[in-house]
Amino acid sequence: MEPSMESCLAQVLQKDVGRRLQVGQEVIDYILDRDKSPDLEQDQTALDKMVDAIASSWVNSSNFKVNTAGARQGSVMLWGQDMQP
Repeated sequence: MEPSMESCLAQVLQKDVGRRLQVGQEVIDYILDRDKSPDLEQDQTALDKMVDAIASSWVNSSNFKVNTAGARQGSVMLWGQDMQP
């Protein structure tokens, strides 16, 4: 199944820490692949929800790995590239 904005948003909204750690890289890959995510810039409501979820649930997480994954996702959304080597 091809990832979509809805499935990516559902992954970002996960509350389970273990699941978040599993999907973190998938979300980054989706954001970076413009062929798979053409709707990323077109669906402003879903994009706003994704940014809000990453900022409020991932970056503010007390789990260091989830926090780091959220920071990476935010930087990918902001700069359009993964800053981690």
